Amino acid sequence: MMSLKGKTALVTGGTGALGRVIAKSFAAEGARVVITYRGRIPPGVIPAGMKNRYLAIEADVTSEASVAALFRKVEIVSKKADILVNAVGGFTAGGPLSSTTTQEWRGMLRLNLDSVFFCSRAYLRQKRVTSYGRIINIAAQTIFRPSAGKVGYAVSKGGVATLTGVLGEELRGSGVTVNAIAPSILKTPANRKSMRGADTSGWVDPRDVADTILHLCSPSGGSINGAIIPIFGGV
Repeated sequence: MMSLKGKTALVTGGTGALGRVIAKSFAAEGARVVITYRGRIPPGVIPAGMKNRYLAIEADVTSEASVAALFRKVEIVSKKADILVNAVGGFTAGGPLSSTTTQEWRGMLRLNLDSVFFCSRAYLRQKRVTSYGRIINIAAQTIFRPSAGKVGYAVSKGGVATLTGVLGEELRGSGVTVNAIAPSILKTPANRKSMRGADTSGWVDPRDVADTILHLCSPSGGSINGAIIPIFGGV
């Protein structure tokens, strides 16, 4: 498809079901991949035969200080990250707004939106970001199709979409682009477990998301900026 040889791709949440597929796709195209993790790295995250392309750094991307430390480490080993994929995120099942706790609300904003803000800002503050750069965010179907009982999640992902649009305008013409993918339900083990018995035929394969991200990071993807790209599958 393309070659990312010589590029460094930082994938936050690179140990998750989506993040690891994205990271593997970058490595397969020749990029050096930096993934973040919390606590420990689950087995099988780094594919056999690709260990020389991976670097794992422990980081809490909801913490401003931890993100700053993460980018200092990236600078030491790779000078800079050319590509940033903000794949950290999650969903906490909730009820109506009236029963949503402050902790649940702030937890979703911190995980899904603060992480993108801190990492994107640190990425743009790198000394060597010049004529090429890519930021990819992960939004969600809910920004197009709001549903009840997901207020914290929906608002946090809506914030990701708005941040993407604003930053796209700020970066227009710079050679650095920012875009977001908005998938519906992903075909992951966690989603299958939490929705037992659901029809998964229309769910989105994480590889489809990874392929779209690869295109956005290619030279031909440079004309796409500030976009929110829906990948709904059959949902």
